[in-house]
Amino acid sequence: MKRLIFEDIYSWSVFSEARQIDFNGHLWVREDGNIAIDPVAMCDADRAQFEQLGGAKWIVITNRDHEREAAAFQEWTEAEIIVHEADADLLDIKPERTISDREMIVPGLQAIHLPYGKSPGEIALYFSDKNAVLFGDIVAGEPMGRLTLLADDKLEDASKAAMQLRKVLALQFSAILVGDGHSLFRDGRQELVECLQARSDIYINRINIDEMEWVHRDGPLPYNFEYKDIDPLIGAKNIGYCVYRLPPGKASFPMHLHHFAEEMCYVMEGICTLKTPRGDFEVREGDFIAFPTGPVGTHKFVNEGDAPVTLLILGVTTPHDVCEYPDSNKVLSIAVQEIYRKGESLSYFDGEI
Repeated sequence: MKRLIFEDIYSWSVFSEARQIDFNGHLWVREDGNIAIDPVAMCDADRAQFEQLGGAKWIVITNRDHEREAAAFQEWTEAEIIVHEADADLLDIKPERTISDREMIVPGLQAIHLPYGKSPGEIALYFSDKNAVLFGDIVAGEPMGRLTLLADDKLEDASKAAMQLRKVLALQFSAILVGDGHSLFRDGRQELVECLQARSDIYINRINIDEMEWVHRDGPLPYNFEYKDIDPLIGAKNIGYCVYRLPPGKASFPMHLHHFAEEMCYVMEGICTLKTPRGDFEVREGDFIAFPTGPVGTHKFVNEGDAPVTLLILGVTTPHDVCEYPDSNKVLSIAVQEIYRKGESLSYFDGEI
């Protein structure tokens, strides 16, 4: 077995002469019980290492054609079989648990249902704490270093299957593990976008706002609102765009400014108050508002009316950006994803040995 870039995830493989790629099984080693995914046959050395790592408490099957050696592994380990509910009756083995779309299998592992493929219950697995996605069948790692979708003639509806991968693009991830072929441990999102951009039956770089669901932001009052995050779904690289809907009495974000990332707002619907250090200003449908970098761009939107307000926000995606929140004296470093209270300034060698 090979330990991957993650200290607690291992894989082992068998070579497919027919497809000229590896078929991979995976093992996630956890304190609360290990999870085997789409297990393939093992050599003696892999079996010994598998047992040394604690075997498996659960076996997740990502689609009906990846049942593989699940029955043998279950007999060996007494692990419980987990599969999407749409594939439960299509397996030779009986699952102990069925799951649905976006269900948490265990903490840190979420099932993403991908219909219209070869198997009605195909799922991807999202390791939220690792920024990683595992594909069973619909996406393969071939040729080495690239991604390929399963052949169109093996899919129920190739175009719809490809578009369903937007459910994965909506997630935060970099690594892509695959059941077939070679995994990618960096830049997986961009490789998946380029795989979809290469298709002529879809145009992944376009989406209609009505095709997106509103997502509720669970912030404290008044910062709980609805939004649609657009840019990850259409392959954007350097600009982020998001639509926010503020009900009456709600605010977008606390008063803030960006040191490196310029922003722009377009008021799509309604009237609200733009709060700035220069005063409060009413903005309405059709207004474009620039927020240059630095203190001059300090702003906050508050809906003080009695009707919803919809805002389109565009911003440069700058990984080294620094945000300031003047009302609370906080600083956010995007690169390290940490928020600090401004205060005591330390010397360069403070705390050094």
